[in-house]
Amino acid sequence: MVRRELLGALSITAAGLVGAIGRAARADHSADERGRSQRMVLVELYTSQGCDMCPTAKKLLGILAERDRGIVPIAFHVDYFNDPWKDVFSDPLYSQRQMTSNQLYSKPKNPEYGLYCTPMLMIDGQQSVNGRDPASAEAAIRQAQAKKPAVRLDVALDLSRDGLTGTATIKVTSRSTRAEKSPLLVCAVLREDGVVTHISSGENAGRSLVARFPARQTKYEFIELDGKSPATQGFSFEIEPTWKRPNVRLAVFVQDKRTGVVHQAADLPWRSTPTAATPATSTAAAASRSR
Repeated sequence: MVRRELLGALSITAAGLVGAIGRAARADHSADERGRSQRMVLVELYTSQGCDMCPTAKKLLGILAERDRGIVPIAFHVDYFNDPWKDVFSDPLYSQRQMTSNQLYSKPKNPEYGLYCTPMLMIDGQQSVNGRDPASAEAAIRQAQAKKPAVRLDVALDLSRDGLTGTATIKVTSRSTRAEKSPLLVCAVLREDGVVTHISSGENAGRSLVARFPARQTKYEFIELDGKSPATQGFSFEIEPTWKRPNVRLAVFVQDKRTGVVHQAADLPWRSTPTAATPATSTAAAASRSR
């Protein structure tokens, strides 16, 4: 669905956070090999509970994630459909991120509204796809997976004893000059999969919608790599006691601020990583998701 009223010159500081599906890969590599070399593909869905075309896209995101563990799925719920129904996952930050993607996107797009619409999939910050087009989504994912990651991600998660708070420590190491001497976004997104919301008004009135991988909390910072030493960034999170903890996961990705290209992503469950974990093992949380 096209946004009814564009936000015009909206921008975010520092360029924002910038049948066929069955063929999706389930490569059975060792944790070490996957953590060191496999490209994890960021798949963003821009969606809204106020959009009657979005439930189909949410189902598609879930199918893609369940059949291909090489992707990192995030549903960013925009706030520009919050009338009359206010999306419980919506945040102006996600609308701003979508607008920034529209500004950075150099490929052909609709001349009237560009990428500022729902449902929209963005694959690794490089390819926009209609959120209800599984064949195009799968093709874009395959294309992204064929590229080598420009950085290595080592992610460690340390939770409190009650499991309600945690700190993610993210180490980013250059693997290509493409990721060096340029501002990079390091973003961590806490998601809770499978949340059901009963919608009482708007285009989906009377329906109970199942949210797939909706962003609950998002933290980000900018870094720059010199090619000599890694950069480390930490983020703290706090979850609500009512959240279903087995369904909570942390997504992490590194993205070029200037181009929007995602260099690597990671996905791990909301539980402490082993204290004796090797870098490859902690990184493997980025690749060996267990659902």
